[in-house]
Amino acid sequence: MSDNPVSRIGFRSLLGAAPSVDVVGSGTVERSIVGVRVHRPDVVLLDASPPPPDGIARLARSGTRVVVVTAEQHPLVLVQAVTAGAHGCLVYGHFEPQALADVLVAAARGESSLSRPAVTALVRWVHDGGGPRPDPGLTAREVEILELIAAGLTNREIARRLVITEKTVKNHAHQIYKRLGAAGREHAAARWLELNSATGEEPDRP
Repeated sequence: MSDNPVSRIGFRSLLGAAPSVDVVGSGTVERSIVGVRVHRPDVVLLDASPPPPDGIARLARSGTRVVVVTAEQHPLVLVQAVTAGAHGCLVYGHFEPQALADVLVAAARGESSLSRPAVTALVRWVHDGGGPRPDPGLTAREVEILELIAAGLTNREIARRLVITEKTVKNHAHQIYKRLGAAGREHAAARWLELNSATGEEPDRP
């Protein structure tokens, strides 16, 4: 599953030629999550940047193993994908496409496949205590905007508060969502509260 139609065509062509893999369907991420209930595949290949933790968790709860393929390399995002339930996490540029069929077959057997960036992220996460990582790599401005988002302010209100354009706020918000692996404002705010609770700090309130 992928929101990119070109990627869907490429994956279907690549995996359709593999005798060990039977492709039962493809589609956008949201539609495929629903379609999994119908087709009941052994493994789902999820192409998303960033990968949605909520979507991965929903798939994992259905009993389907999930292999994530992503261009995202931020450690927090990769850790979130695995802890949400992904059985494999492959980062573009760190795996061979020709090996993808073998990765899916291995996942069906219960084996995990991780690209080097995912392995590094998980090792660091374990060494940090296995809890939410307190540093998602946000800039000072992104933290400022995220705190206002968590406080319930709209983009327009944030723009007025910080004396910047609404478009600038939207651009920062998009980057914030990517760094946190969040699907939107509410998810980002929840992740921010979770990260702050892990460090014993309270988010600033305007």
